Amino acid sequence: IKCMKFDYDLIVIGAGSGGLVVASGAASLGAKVALIESEKMGGDCLNSGCVPSKSFLKGAHLAKDIDSSRLFGLDTELKGVSIEKLMGRVQEVITSIEPHDSVERYEGLGVEVILGSGELVDIHHVKVGEKVLNTKNIVISSGSKPYIPPIKGLDQVPYLTNRNIFNLTTQPKHLIVLGGGPIGLELGQGFRHLGSDVTIIDQNPHLFAKDDPEVGPLMEEVLLQDGISLHLTTKIVEVLTNNGQINVIVEKNGLKKEIVGDYLLVSLGRSPVTEGLGLEKVGIKVNQRGYVITNNKLQTNFKNIYACGDVTGPYQFTHMAGYQAGIVIRNSIFHLGAKLDYSAVPWTTYTKPEVAHVGHTEVTARESSVFNKSILIPLGDNDRARAENDEKGFLKLIISNKNKLIGATLVGEKAGEMIPVATLAIRQKLKASAFLGLIFSYPTEAEIFKTAALKELKDSVKPWQSKLIKSLFLRH
Repeated sequence: IKCMKFDYDLIVIGAGSGGLVVASGAASLGAKVALIESEKMGGDCLNSGCVPSKSFLKGAHLAKDIDSSRLFGLDTELKGVSIEKLMGRVQEVITSIEPHDSVERYEGLGVEVILGSGELVDIHHVKVGEKVLNTKNIVISSGSKPYIPPIKGLDQVPYLTNRNIFNLTTQPKHLIVLGGGPIGLELGQGFRHLGSDVTIIDQNPHLFAKDDPEVGPLMEEVLLQDGISLHLTTKIVEVLTNNGQINVIVEKNGLKKEIVGDYLLVSLGRSPVTEGLGLEKVGIKVNQRGYVITNNKLQTNFKNIYACGDVTGPYQFTHMAGYQAGIVIRNSIFHLGAKLDYSAVPWTTYTKPEVAHVGHTEVTARESSVFNKSILIPLGDNDRARAENDEKGFLKLIISNKNKLIGATLVGEKAGEMIPVATLAIRQKLKASAFLGLIFSYPTEAEIFKTAALKELKDSVKPWQSKLIKSLFLRH
């Protein structure tokens, strides 16, 4: 193999967020790269994920703001909603971004783009149609798709997923959402803001199970106040249709109930896109859920075959696919031995208010035996939040036993925009007191980081120190 001449330095399977970064990055460094894509360039993020959902949510959240505007002395009302126009704008946004991810752009960057399905023949050969390509390294970046569980009757009814919901031209009267994860919550709340009745069904006792425990109850209260019907700790038994309506049979505490709506959204998690890739034939190991197993250098059990993005499983975010792609480039091209560092992974759920998080939660910090204390500041303590009626939220900082900041959770209208302040502090291994040295514009909600740092400083003063300080001041 050492003497073998390869046609490519790198073949990338999948032109989603991770694959595009690997292909363009490697090609810009002089590597000969082939990029294989079986569907649309840009993958899930551009075509049915981040871009369309945030475009849709902008309109939905505007509807909520109009509904709340009387608080600010504005005599306004939402006279109507054109789902057709709203979704038309969603498609316009996708179209405007498409050139950035297009075949033409990547060919211009020196990448050979091949449209078709790639299948591994062995660890150095990939088949596309009738053509077999040989390469030094392979990167599997095939992404994920909506997980469709074997619920009785589900395969017999029409249902929506994130892949087709943005093609709607009629507004649901009653949208039933199976699953209370980020996609279900964002889209469910969005349609509720637009005037649809919405029911969300989830088997967990609380929403936001991966976030700090204060988040779930607060956001459940917000969703209930929005008029959403929540069915938690609830099992989905059967789905069927009757006279054009969709009936969902659920069970809670041994009692069965029927929920009737006109549209059904299935958002019960994701599953890896690996079928037809030839992983089993080559011997690439996957876990029980089918995700490709990698080491901390993102190598599979074959050193020249890498994987990144959703297909690897742990953090299915566009920004993580991009981060992992950087690791792959450094290791496959330069053999630098770059390793993953998941100590400061941020994520945001784009509900209203947003829920943003980075690093450890209190639960994971305790489990890792690095927890010292937490600091929680209600958003209502912040002047800008009060001025803008953004008081339903909080900042929670997690402090390690070395007094370093190792985690943060933020709930508020601007949470996703503010969480990088904590991300940087965690990456730089700073103490919460570092925020005291920053000058924040007044009034901004980001000032809540300084408020938290002041509280941490006050709480850390020992009784004898407090007495000493008081005696020094009294002396003067």
